[in-house]
Amino acid sequence: MADAARLQVLIAGCARAEQPALAELYRATAPHLFALATRMLRRRDLAEEVIQECFVSVWDNAHRYAADEGQVMTWMTRIVRNRCIDVLRRPDREQADPDGEITDAWADEAPGPLARLESSRDGARLAECLKQLVGQQRMAIALSFFEDLSHSEIAARMTAPLGSVKSWVRRGLERLKGCLG
Repeated sequence: MADAARLQVLIAGCARAEQPALAELYRATAPHLFALATRMLRRRDLAEEVIQECFVSVWDNAHRYAADEGQVMTWMTRIVRNRCIDVLRRPDREQADPDGEITDAWADEAPGPLARLESSRDGARLAECLKQLVGQQRMAIALSFFEDLSHSEIAARMTAPLGSVKSWVRRGLERLKGCLG
């Protein structure tokens, strides 16, 4: 994948409606974005559709990209992620297992991943370590990892300076590492 500076140049080219810039941006970022969409949607055909729609959106909205709000790849990843969520929430989405036959065949009484985490010793240890963090560190880390927000989004949500949020997350992670280590 191209470096951040090159992606900045390419998105600026897209904003000026330079088709070669879009083509190069696609070649540089599509594999990563397609992998994300495929992981989220678990269907190659839907992932292909989402990627196509997202690159149309990037082309149409490249002039709205603001470098001071984040990296190009972060911006494009957010577009893909949000579009995948829209697809997953769509009420008319076709079901891969409409009658539930496949799900029933694989169903068992075992607890799901979240239940296993909550009941595990590691989960309890992590919860205890999180309680030891200062309120702002704990909140910044929780927003980052449990709600998948970027540093900029956390700063907006907490109405705090971006630099402070980055420090809270970094220091909080160092304290968690020390506590868990």
